[in-house]
Order: sequence, then C-alpha cells, then structure tokens
Amino acid sequence: MEPVETLVGIAEIAVALAGFTGVVVVFGSRSQGAWHPGDHLRLHFLLEASLTAGGFALLTLLLLNAFDEERLAWVVAGSAWSVFMTYSLYSAHTRIDKNLQSHDDVDKIANRLVSALFMLIILLQVANGFLWQSFAPVLAALLLNLAGAAMQFARLIRSAFRE
Repeated sequence: MEPVETLVGIAEIAVALAGFTGVVVVFGSRSQGAWHPGDHLRLHFLLEASLTAGGFALLTLLLLNAFDEERLAWVVAGSAWSVFMTYSLYSAHTRIDKNLQSHDDVDKIANRLVSALFMLIILLQVANGFLWQSFAPVLAALLLNLAGAAMQFARLIRSAFRE
C-alpha cells in the first residue's frame, strides 16, 4: 500500500472513531446526564487521539503535495506531531492529576504504559528526522494515536453498560 492510500485510510478511521463517540454517549448513564467521573476524561482523550491521527494524516498529505522531496514531508510531519504530542502528554497528565484528586478511577499502570509508548514514538520521530527520513516512523505515530482512540472507545462502551 502506498503512503498516500495509507494516510487517507488513517484519516477515514479517525473520523469514524470520533463519529461513533456520539453513539456511545447516547447509551448508558450519560444519556440521562449522569457522567461517571472518568468518562469525561476518556471522551476527551478519545476525541483528541482520533482527531490527532486524522489531522496529522491530512497534514502529511498536504506536505507531500507541497514539498518536492517526500523525505522532507516525513520529517516535518513527524516533528510537528512530536511537538503537539509533547504538549498533549503534559496537558493529559494535568487533567489526570486533577481527576485523581477527587476520584480514583484512572488506571495508573495503563496510563504510565501509554505515556511511555508515546515518549518512545516521540524519540523515534527525532531519530527519523536525523537518520532515516522515512514514512514508517510517522505511520507508527499515527497508528499509536488510532490505537489510543480505540482503547478509549472500548473503555467508554464498557462504562456505558456497567450499570
């Protein structure tokens, strides 16, 4: 599969995940306005992860069309993703810490594992910029965002039918 087709597919999946969020919100206790404390956080993470994957897939497509050299598109896209995800990880930890002050519904082990994976992929983007300048590390970053969105989607569905 060519990178362009892959990026379009990632954008489509990301939009679908974000769209199905509305279906999950209708089910369960959220339809009556009673949100479980961690569900609001999970919803935010789901939307952020899916829109990040879709947005950066589209940005990469734009960069591929803007630059004559494909390698430059991979470096710019990976660098921009890294800067955004560094901020995103920081703000996510701030939101999680706030949530933990009043509720104990965040899985700390899973949170640390996901953070470590994102940090690893951020470092991979740095290495890609200096060494390889290829599509694979950018693809890994976008797939990690999609996996994170899918994980939050599954957790929201489980929570919707918890009671």
